[in-house]
Amino acid sequence: MFKRIFFAVSALILCFLPLRAMQSDTYLIDTPTAEVLPLRDLSVRTRIFTGGGVLAYFDFTVINRLSIGASLTAEHLVGESDEDIKLLVPALQLKYRLYDGGEHLPALAIGFDNQGFKYNHDLDEYEQPAKGLYLAFSKEILIPGLLFNPGLNVTVDGFEFDKLAGYVSAAYNIKDIVNLMFEWDNIHGIKESRLNGGLRLYITENFSLDFAVRNFNHKAERIAQFKYSCSI
Repeated sequence: MFKRIFFAVSALILCFLPLRAMQSDTYLIDTPTAEVLPLRDLSVRTRIFTGGGVLAYFDFTVINRLSIGASLTAEHLVGESDEDIKLLVPALQLKYRLYDGGEHLPALAIGFDNQGFKYNHDLDEYEQPAKGLYLAFSKEILIPGLLFNPGLNVTVDGFEFDKLAGYVSAAYNIKDIVNLMFEWDNIHGIKESRLNGGLRLYITENFSLDFAVRNFNHKAERIAQFKYSCSI
C-alpha cells in the first residue's frame, strides 16, 4: 500500500509542476559539476538502485548562485521484496557557484554533500562515503558539447570529515537529445576508485532519464534515474 501511495503522489507532483527551459546538469552520475540551477528553480532527482531502493534528491535555488537540497533513501521500496521498507537518515546538499568561467578558465563551484551509497547496517555506515566538502570545476573543451569536470573533495561520514579524494568526469551533450557520461570517482587510491558510465536522455525540456552502471571496475551496479526541474 505504501509503495502505491508513493508513486501516486509522485505522479501528481509531476503533472502539476510548471515547465521550464532546458535543465542544467548540476550532477552527472555520482559527481557534481560547477552548474547551479537558475534562481527559484526546483529540481527533483530520483534514483532506483539495487535491491529495490530509491534515493530521492530535492534541490532549490534560494538566491542567485546558491542551491540548497536534501536527499532521502528508502530501501526495499520498489519490487516484490518481502523485507520491510527502511528509511535512512536524510542528507544535506549545498552548492555555491563562485565563478562562471572564461575563455581559458573553468567555472568553479564549492559545495557540500553528505549523501553516501550502499549503507551497511551491520557497521552502521555507508560503504561508499559521501562526497563531503568539494570544489567542482567545469570547462567545455576540444569540441562543442564536451564538458570536462575535475574536482577535489574531503569525504565525510555524516558530518565528520575523513579523507582527501578527487574525481574526474566528462559529458558529451549531443544536440540536447542525449548526454554521454563517464566518471572516475573516489580517486584516493586505484583500488578504492570507481568507474561509472551511462547516458542521459532528455525526454522533454524539463524531464530527463538516466541509465548508468556504477563501479564497473569492481562490482558493477546498474541504476536508473530521472530528474524533473521547474520554475516556481
